[in-house]
Amino acid sequence: MAVVAAGGEVEPNPKGREMGLARKIHLTQEAYDHPMFEGKPRVFEGFISHDDMVTRMTPDCVCLAANSFTSIQAVAVTHKKGTFWATQYHPEYDLHEMACLIVAREEKLTKAGFFRGNEDMVQLVEKMKALAAEPDREDLRWQLAIDDDVLNDSIRQCEFVNWINKLVLPTANG
Repeated sequence: MAVVAAGGEVEPNPKGREMGLARKIHLTQEAYDHPMFEGKPRVFEGFISHDDMVTRMTPDCVCLAANSFTSIQAVAVTHKKGTFWATQYHPEYDLHEMACLIVAREEKLTKAGFFRGNEDMVQLVEKMKALAAEPDREDLRWQLAIDDDVLNDSIRQCEFVNWINKLVLPTANG
C-alpha cells in the first residue's frame, strides 16, 4: 500500500502464490545499514502468503530485500511527510499461525498445486504444529528445512521490533 500511495504499482505475481516460507531472502546493499534490519542476518527465510508483487517503485521507495520469487521483499518508503517500512513476508507470523493459515486456504492451495489432496496438507500441518510445540526437534527442522531465522522470535521479528523502537516510538515521543 505504501508503494502505491507513493505512486508505484503492484500487480499479480506471474509466478503465482508464494506460500509458506519465502526462501533465501537477501538484503540489498541499501539494507545493510538500514535500521529496520539491524540484527538481521543478510540471508534468511520468512513466513509468506501472497500472490502479488511490487512491479514499479518511485524514487521515494528503496528496495531493502529480495529473493528469486519476488524481487521486492522489503521496502522503505519516504513520501510527503511520512516514512514507512514494509515487508512482503510476515515476520509477525509464527509456525503455528502459518499452519493454521494453510488449513484455512487448503482448497485454494490444493488448486494451485501446493498439495495433491487433504492428506498431503494434513501431514505438513501436523509436522509444522509439532515443531511449533517442540522447536528443538532436529528431525522436524530437517524435514521442513526450518532454522532459527524462522523459529527464534528475536531473529524472525527483528524488523517489527526495529520498526517500533526506531520509527514509531521516537515519533510518538517527539
